[in-house]
Amino acid sequence: MSPSLACHQALPWLVAVVGATLTSLLQPAVAQTPQTVVTVASRLPMAADQLTADVVVITQEQLANLPADNLADALQALAGVQVSRTGGPGQPTSVLIRGAAAANTLVLVDGVRMGSATLGQFDFSTIGLAGIERIEVLRGPGASVYGADAVGGVVLVTTRAVRAEGDAAPNGRSSTRSRAAASAGSQGSQELSAGTQFSQGAWDAQLQWTHQASAGVNAVRPNDRFGLHNPDADGYRRQTLQAAGGWEVAPNHRIEGSTLQARLFSRYDSAEYAPPTYAPNPLLDFSTRTDTSASALRYEGRKGAWNWRARWGRGVEDSTSGAQQLDSYRTERDEAGLQLGWSLARGHDLMAAWDRLDEQVRTNSYSTPGTRGNEAWTLAYTGRFGAVQVQADGREDRNSVYGTHRTGRTGVRWAFSAATSARLLAATTFRAPSFNELYFPGYGVATLAPESGRSLEAGLTQRAAGMQWQASVWRNRVDNLIGYSADPARCPRLPDYAYGCAANFGQAELKGYTVEAHGPQQPSAWLPTWRLAYDGVDARDGQGQALPRRARHQWRLQSQHTVAGWQLGSTWLWQSERREAGAALRDGTRVDVQALRALGPALPGWRLRLSVLNALNSDIEPARDYRAPGRQFFAGLRWEGR
Repeated sequence: MSPSLACHQALPWLVAVVGATLTSLLQPAVAQTPQTVVTVASRLPMAADQLTADVVVITQEQLANLPADNLADALQALAGVQVSRTGGPGQPTSVLIRGAAAANTLVLVDGVRMGSATLGQFDFSTIGLAGIERIEVLRGPGASVYGADAVGGVVLVTTRAVRAEGDAAPNGRSSTRSRAAASAGSQGSQELSAGTQFSQGAWDAQLQWTHQASAGVNAVRPNDRFGLHNPDADGYRRQTLQAAGGWEVAPNHRIEGSTLQARLFSRYDSAEYAPPTYAPNPLLDFSTRTDTSASALRYEGRKGAWNWRARWGRGVEDSTSGAQQLDSYRTERDEAGLQLGWSLARGHDLMAAWDRLDEQVRTNSYSTPGTRGNEAWTLAYTGRFGAVQVQADGREDRNSVYGTHRTGRTGVRWAFSAATSARLLAATTFRAPSFNELYFPGYGVATLAPESGRSLEAGLTQRAAGMQWQASVWRNRVDNLIGYSADPARCPRLPDYAYGCAANFGQAELKGYTVEAHGPQQPSAWLPTWRLAYDGVDARDGQGQALPRRARHQWRLQSQHTVAGWQLGSTWLWQSERREAGAALRDGTRVDVQALRALGPALPGWRLRLSVLNALNSDIEPARDYRAPGRQFFAGLRWEGR
C-alpha cells in the first residue's frame, strides 16, 4: 500500500477518533437542540435523530450562506455526493450519490418526479437556487417508498413555502413579505430575482421570478478525442417562474397547489456529419432549449390518530437541441396518489399508500409505444421500543412494460444515550430501463430487464455542546447492469445491431464510507462554524474496473466566521484522481469564498454579497475533454422586507 493511500485511509478515522474524544470530554454539557423534521426518508414527517436512514438537509438560510451559485454546486457541498458536468453552469449536470450512476438518483420537485425518461436521469442545470426553500437528500436506498431509480439516493427539492414560519395572519389580518436580489459577475454573468408571499386569514400565496445568464466559457478543450472543439463561448440563460397557493379549509385540513416553470437556453460544442464525406463539422452553432415544469395539487387532513393525503402531479421536460439538424425529446409524467397514516400508539405509526404514474415520450428520433404505466402499493411501519427505533417498509410496483417488482427496507437505530446512537439498514432496489435503452434505433432492446440492487449500511452518530460527528459505511451490489455491449450475440439478430446494443450484463459493486464532523451552529469571530467531511468510494463494474468520473477520495471543508459585521464563508473541495475512457481527468482543489454584510439601519433588509468561485483558478476537468470555469468574481445585493 502506498504511503499516500494509507494516509487517505487513516485520516478519516483520525477525524472520527478526535471527534469521539472531544464529545466524550464534553458529555456533561450536552445541549438539547431543536429537532430537524424530514419527509424524504419515509414520506412521513420524522425527526432526523429517529431515522434509520441517512438523511441530510440544506435549509434556505444555509443555501443563502453558501458561495454556490447553482443547485449542483450546493449539493456537492454534501458528503456522499459527487457532481458530473460537461462544462460550466448551464451545461448538462448530473449528481452521483454514493458512487451510483446519475440514473440511480431520483429527483423530486415539490414531490413530483422529474427528469428525462429518454435519458433516464435529471439534468440539474435546468433549475437554479433562487426560489428553493429547502433540499432534503436521502443518501442510500429509497425504492421501497418511491419505486424505480431510488438506488443511490433521493433528492427532494422544496420550493418557497407558501406560508413561511411566523407568517400566519391570525384574526383575519393580512401579512406580506417581499424579496428581491440582483448580482453580476465574471463572464457576463447576471442574476435578477423578485418574489412575494401573502397571507390573509385561511388563504396564502407566493410568487417568485428569476432570471440568470452567463456568456460562459469554451466548454470543450482543444484536441479533444471526438473533434468537437469550437473556440466559442458556451453560455446560457434561464428564466424561472414559481407560484403556489394554499387554503386552510378547516383546522387540520389544507389544500395546496404549486407550479414551477423553467426555460433553459444553453450553447454547447458538438459536430454534425454531413454527406458525402461525413467528416465532423464542429463550427456550427449548437444550442439546447429545455422547458421544465413541475405542478402539484395536494390535500392533507388529520383527525385523532388518523391522517391522510391525496396528491396529483405533472412533470414535463421538453428539450430541442442541435444546429442544422434538430432533435426533440419530450417527457410527460402524470401521477396521482393516496396515503393513509394511523398512529397505533405513541411512537408507533403505520402508513399505506397507493401511487399511479403514467410516462409518455415524444421524439422525432424514433417511435415509442406510447404511455408506460406504473401502479404501486406501499406499506410502512415505524415504531419505538425504549431506546430502539425500528423502521420497515415494502412496495410492489406493477409496470406495463417491465412487469412486477417488489422492494423492501428494514432498519433499526439504537440510542445508547441522549448524544450517541448507532443504526443499521438493509434494502433492495431497482432501476427501470430508459426509453432510449428500450427503443432507440440500433441500440435499444425492448426486452431489457430492470437493474436490481441489494444494499447494507451502518452508521454511528455522537453529539455534545453544539458539536457532532458521524460515520457511515455502506455496500451496494447492482445486478443486471444495463450498458452498451459490443457483442452482437447479445443483441437482436437484425442488421441495425451489427455493432452492439443496450444489454443486461455483469454487475457493479459500490462500497465506501463517510466521516463527517461539524462544530457550533452560530458563527462568531472566535468560534467559527465548520463542517469537515471525507468520502471513500470504491465503485467498480463486474470486471473490477473503476466506474468513470468517480473520485476514490474526496474531502470537503466549510467554515463561517463573523468579523466586524461581515459574515465570511468558504468551501474547500479536494478530489483524488478521476478517470474516464482510460484517461486521468485534470483536477485540483476548488475553493469558493463569500462575504455577506447587512447594510445597517439606514437600509433595513438589505444585504451585500461578494463571492469568488474557484478562487485558486484551478484547471478542473469535470468530464473528459471538458473545461470548468476558472476564477469568477460576483457582487450582488439582496433585500427582504415585510
